[in-house]
Amino acid sequence: MKNILNQFTLVSISVFFIVTNAFGDVLSGGKKIRILGIGDPVFQVMQKILPEMEKAAGGTIELDVRGFDPLRQQVLLNSKNKESDYDLIAVDLPQFGEYTPFLSDMSDYVDGSTMDPSDFYQVAWAGGIHDGGKILGIPLQPHPEIFAYRKDIFAKYGLAAPKSTDDVINAAKIIHENEEGMAGICWNAGRGTPLGQAFIMTQGAFGQASIDLDRSGDGFTFATIADSNMRPMVDTPSGRATAQYFLDLMKYSPDGILNMAWDERVRVFSQGGCGMTYIWSGRSAIYENDPDSKARGKVGYLPHPHGPGAYNMSTLGGWYLSIPKNIDPERADLAWSVIEWLTSKDMLQEYTKHGNCVSPRPDVSQEPSVQKQCPVIGWVDAMAQFDLLAGWQRPPVPEIQGIVDTMGVEMHDMISGGKSLDDAIKTSQKKLERMMKKAGYSF
Repeated sequence: MKNILNQFTLVSISVFFIVTNAFGDVLSGGKKIRILGIGDPVFQVMQKILPEMEKAAGGTIELDVRGFDPLRQQVLLNSKNKESDYDLIAVDLPQFGEYTPFLSDMSDYVDGSTMDPSDFYQVAWAGGIHDGGKILGIPLQPHPEIFAYRKDIFAKYGLAAPKSTDDVINAAKIIHENEEGMAGICWNAGRGTPLGQAFIMTQGAFGQASIDLDRSGDGFTFATIADSNMRPMVDTPSGRATAQYFLDLMKYSPDGILNMAWDERVRVFSQGGCGMTYIWSGRSAIYENDPDSKARGKVGYLPHPHGPGAYNMSTLGGWYLSIPKNIDPERADLAWSVIEWLTSKDMLQEYTKHGNCVSPRPDVSQEPSVQKQCPVIGWVDAMAQFDLLAGWQRPPVPEIQGIVDTMGVEMHDMISGGKSLDDAIKTSQKKLERMMKKAGYSF
């Protein structure tokens, strides 16, 4: 794995450009499609270019775009309707475990279409397959949480790229204590979902999934999950090491860290307020596409730094398009046609032109024009080639949000000084075991 990471850092990017027509006539005749989306880059881009999309498609696109928690609430409410209010919904990779009962299997559509699963990154395509092989989601904006650092600042202090969590703490200390106006590191320390997700993904970097998944190679597998796999793994050496890492990060974090979440950490990094940040790769457009950003053109990218005895591996998450099971049957064919269009090579390239720095397809990622617009895409493509991306850190089980919510509260109490590490870890373990047993699992 060490040699693979070294090879990864040497990957170069070639230059080539093809201009293609991004739009089709999928809604010809004035048809309407109703989409429930997330306030992430790809749907923000759709909002930006919606008039052009509607004109080219020949119909109406209704976009209902919401934040992470409100989106989940709306998906759950919509599932209880006799007939869905939406033709397509956005699903985050770990949510498939919870949403499986009310998503349509698109296997027959894929088999009867020109869509080729091999056109997508294997790890991204596999993220939409659940419940014994059913295709429940098509990749639209699957992207990993990776690690970004200011190459110019690291060079100034003679620091090597941070491959381990010890490297991160060392670099954060040096930057925090020496670089005026710059904290060592930004990260998701905001109470609730931001910090809860940070915990389970970082625990993965310390070599353990948040539940007792079966091992597979350098990581774990969620291909089959039995009751015994649902045991929470918080009160373990890796869980405690993760909590201690968070306490160490607090020493070198910017003001306001206890309220910092996804875009805020990237904005502070963009403005020169911290020298490193954890970041969902698609959010890099915040600074890479901003000519006034202090970070633009000066950022290096890596998979998550690893804890002792573990490996570099970034969490793949991000968004898929799914068809609700309670859709009006007469609208299902239209919904599939729109999925084909929205996830096509031409459309994915179009999104990058307007600030969506994510690609689920190698043939898009390897376009030099795309990499010029979004440098991070080339690095993520290399991570995929070297198998440095995985989804097991946020396993798609129905209880995933409960795990995230619990850790987001307990860890926040700890880093804010309200609880000791030992108390926060033990309380988390007890709460999660109680939740799992209440759900009917025995382990």
